Amino acid sequence: MPYKTRKVRNKPCYKVYNAKTKKVFAKCTTKEQAQKQMRLLRGIENNKGFARRVKQRRIAARKTMKRRQTQYKCHIFIYYTINTISS
Repeated sequence: MPYKTRKVRNKPCYKVYNAKTKKVFAKCTTKEQAQKQMRLLRGIENNKGFARRVKQRRIAARKTMKRRQTQYKCHIFIYYTINTISS
């Protein structure tokens, strides 16, 4: 897919979008970050091995995030139960 960048009017930032579908991937980012975003999108589209690795990393990161949130909620619950019992 043809990805393009455009300068956002009256702002020092750039927009990354798909020229065919007009889907926006970045609304206001620096020129360097916009170029990196375009390289990433092209890599995911054209290199199946790279796309698989990116997908696996996202899945692993999501699992880690869920585990951390659960641990955090458990710690808060234990903290409040201890404080209410001692009061």
